[in-house]
Amino acid sequence: MSTWYPQVTERKGRVVQIISYLKAHPLLCLLILSPGIPEYLSGSSNMSILVLNPPVFFLLLAANLALYGPGVILIREAKIRWNKGWASVFLMGAAYGIVEEGLALRTLFNPASSVVGNLGVYGHWLGVNWVWTVGLVIFHSVFSIGLPIFIFGLAFPDLKSKSLVSTKGIQISILALAIDCVLLSILVNYWPAEIGSLLLLSSIVVALLVVAAKKLPADFLKSVRAEPRWRPRAFFLLGASFFPIGLLAGGFAAGANLFPPIIIVFDIIVSLWILRLVFRSMGTRLNQTHKVAFVFGLISPIIIFGIAASASFPLVIMNDILVVFFSNKMWKKWKAWTFSQHYSLMQNLPKFGSDRSSMP
Repeated sequence: MSTWYPQVTERKGRVVQIISYLKAHPLLCLLILSPGIPEYLSGSSNMSILVLNPPVFFLLLAANLALYGPGVILIREAKIRWNKGWASVFLMGAAYGIVEEGLALRTLFNPASSVVGNLGVYGHWLGVNWVWTVGLVIFHSVFSIGLPIFIFGLAFPDLKSKSLVSTKGIQISILALAIDCVLLSILVNYWPAEIGSLLLLSSIVVALLVVAAKKLPADFLKSVRAEPRWRPRAFFLLGASFFPIGLLAGGFAAGANLFPPIIIVFDIIVSLWILRLVFRSMGTRLNQTHKVAFVFGLISPIIIFGIAASASFPLVIMNDILVVFFSNKMWKKWKAWTFSQHYSLMQNLPKFGSDRSSMP
């Protein structure tokens, strides 16, 4: 039985042409989603450089693609080839976060890093920015890895369980990620006396997370319901609460100078609770609109944060428009499909007073 997926109506327009091109090149779509969401939607990578200094922009874009791209490809391939669920994806996403921010960019260790701010002092112990580390690893696990794979499955349901690269492609991805990490670590140039032991311990944690992901049961976060527990709006609200809770909690805790382990435990528990609640309540069928609502809920605070971070030169709005357009298209198409499925089911139900033996 063929799988239905949203079709974009054929009509003229550059945006539609771009979407059609991405549909024909799904791997490129996955590569755009990560680093697109964590870097260029959040404002972490400044879009204004595209106008002010195009060569630098494309150099940074290449570095981001060589970092995020292999990570999301490798984790998606592991999910498919190992036949694992979303809990394994999030564990491997956490491992990726340590690789990027620890082994490559060193923000997990460097208290003077420009992006860390006061979290380089608050919660810094034994050479690690612990509050920053936990929050950022959770962020990368969800927004850099999990969310792009989740959106890809909604946009290309026929490819949801299919590999996108060969064994050679996996080898190239590993090599590209390793080279990019080495070059970025040299560029960052943070080499304190304890960096050797920090990198060794980080590598061990990465390996343990990957092993745990491989051994974790595939149904660890699987829904036990047939249909979603709530309407799409509830899933939107849950998604929209995810990023602000961690961001505001970290800022509040640092300002109030709370005992750092309190906020670390809080971030972990709340993140796990929201993810478990969503995936256990999503249902196993007629849930596509609920998934789209959850996706847009996750992205909405990132959009607002990106606009605020780039207020002086809000070129990021171009990305926001594309995301809203893309999300709206997915919502309309999946909503129409869900309605057709409900209508088909109702047509098959026996009429009042008829023989119920005809029920499927």
